[in-house]
Amino acid sequence: MTSPTYATYLRLDELLSLQQPLTPAEQRDLSDSERLFIVVHQASETLLSQVLVDLRHIDAHRCGQQCFSQRVERAARLVDALAGQLTLLHRTLRREDFLRFRDRFGTASGLDSEQFKELFSRVRRLTKHGADDRSPQEAQRLGELGAAVGRWRSTHLELVDHMLGDRPGTGETSGARFLAARLGDVPAGAEPAGAEPAAASSRPDHEDSPDAQPLSSSSARPSSARPSLGHVVVVGGSVAGLLTAHVLADHARRVTVLERDHYEQSPGPRAGVPQSRHTHVLLTSGMNALDELLPGLLPELTDAGAPRVAVPGDLGVWQAGQWISRRNPSAPIMTPSRPFLENHVRRHVLADSRIEVRTGVETTGLLGRPGHITGVVVRDRGVEHGSPQELTADLVVDATGRGSRTPRWLTELGDRPPAEEVVETGRAYATCVFHADDPAEDLRGFYVVPDAEQPFGAIILPVEGGRWSVTLSGPRGQAPPTDPEGFVDFADRLPHPAPYKWLSAARPVARPVGYRHTANRRRRYDRRGRGATGLLVIGDALCAFNPVYGQGLSVAALNAVALRDVLAGGGTPSAHVLQRAVLRSSHAAWAVATGADSPMPGAIGNAVRTGPVARLLNRYLSRVRAHVPSDPVVCAANRDVLFLLNPPHSLLTSPQVLRRVLLRTARPTSRDLPTP
Repeated sequence: MTSPTYATYLRLDELLSLQQPLTPAEQRDLSDSERLFIVVHQASETLLSQVLVDLRHIDAHRCGQQCFSQRVERAARLVDALAGQLTLLHRTLRREDFLRFRDRFGTASGLDSEQFKELFSRVRRLTKHGADDRSPQEAQRLGELGAAVGRWRSTHLELVDHMLGDRPGTGETSGARFLAARLGDVPAGAEPAGAEPAAASSRPDHEDSPDAQPLSSSSARPSSARPSLGHVVVVGGSVAGLLTAHVLADHARRVTVLERDHYEQSPGPRAGVPQSRHTHVLLTSGMNALDELLPGLLPELTDAGAPRVAVPGDLGVWQAGQWISRRNPSAPIMTPSRPFLENHVRRHVLADSRIEVRTGVETTGLLGRPGHITGVVVRDRGVEHGSPQELTADLVVDATGRGSRTPRWLTELGDRPPAEEVVETGRAYATCVFHADDPAEDLRGFYVVPDAEQPFGAIILPVEGGRWSVTLSGPRGQAPPTDPEGFVDFADRLPHPAPYKWLSAARPVARPVGYRHTANRRRRYDRRGRGATGLLVIGDALCAFNPVYGQGLSVAALNAVALRDVLAGGGTPSAHVLQRAVLRSSHAAWAVATGADSPMPGAIGNAVRTGPVARLLNRYLSRVRAHVPSDPVVCAANRDVLFLLNPPHSLLTSPQVLRRVLLRTARPTSRDLPTP
């Protein structure tokens, strides 16, 4: 007998020939998306067949206690894998592609799956009628199985609601509402007004199917299928506002984004985003957050030309009077221009039909009363004598950035503005884009970190299109010039000549642009009181940082993830709970920025850190910075704090860091440009 090969044992040729998209092959991208849809469903049915093998064995009374526990536990794990298949589809199948090919399979539906009908029937029989005579251990395993099926139901509803929104389902059913009724989470006849009743659907053969009743209390319906926030208005359509709208679309009946500018098709600076012409980075924490929120965005950015650089592997980083060794690189961060990134985020977010965007609209005030916001007042920009309009909302989100007027609007309603915490150094900076060759020693940029003893800074990074974005900064009263020649000459003030030498040979693309609003400012909306409703403030409107630390984009993404995580807990969290969660997600960045700025000469504000404890902490952090250039352990720990991966106090609680910083002498590095 011939021994089977891997391929023949799995019947691989036959298996891989079973994916037959109905989309014509010449429509390659769409056909491949439909193939993904088929592959995931085929894989799900295969996993499901194994679940049923175990459940049938149990139903046939062939199991002792150990066999029962092992098979039920395995079935529960496989059902969780089924939920994972749906999550995979949610994250990898573009919604717009699904809506283009879904009509090709007519009235075919997952509800047709005979295996799933059998699964629901057997699990309900085991969990509802067969648990009384079981041992406590067996009853616990059955509960875990019921919970796993409940998670699968919730994940299925989330996927369908994401893909269809309010669109009808196959066979002209009411889509997500019909599925919810069929899966037992919404009783038949209890659908919202305007929805097609399940009994009147074109699929009456499922009316008495065994999956029409809930399995257990653990099969809670996700908030995305029964919106809990009503109408949400997001004021501000830049990155923070777009990501927040994306998260809230899963929990609101509709989301309206109000943006004062008009969006352009191609990336470009906007008047409403004063920092759009300046250097931006996506820290590792921000990249991780964006990857969770918008799967597929980061590879798309890379494919479109957004550079990735390791720090300090690819950069000449000057800190504490010396170059940091390049032998301990980070995972790459991303350095696209702000308009480039925002354009890609906007296309992803606004592909969701549940999100409406109104551009060229200015918000001029809030509706409501103290402690209770009910909407906004808007008017069309550029229309002479345009009359104000009132737009009601269950939740108003302020994502308008540093220039937020919400404190003034609250005062106009008779409410108190939020308390503010401020640390300001008076630092100013300017940015200019250049064409240039790469720096020496295979470097892909420079980062000169200013500190109390050396107040001049530089950030030189590649951006898309083979260009370089150069930001120079100086202390109060010493702002970089905004003419090209003066801008380059200003770089001669930096503590090492390498950036100036490189910049002297570069060719400016346009005139430098200055910026002076660099104060760290945190508005304490979380102190408005637990009873305050209807208002949520995010992004720079809540917590703005000195831009030279490059935290803004990453914190905007972290705010959105924090919001998503709270809403995923179920129920309807209060505005106070949401606000506290968003503020907490900004805390590490606030601690880093204010901790670095407080010791700067001329720092002012009510949040400047002073006193004996602050002086002791600053002395310790000075020792940390002295060890960063040559000590790989301290360098990595410090970098994880700056990249918002670990809290700042980790530098005080890590035994390794403490031992090296306090007991070892820092070794200086060479003044020459660092080599890899």
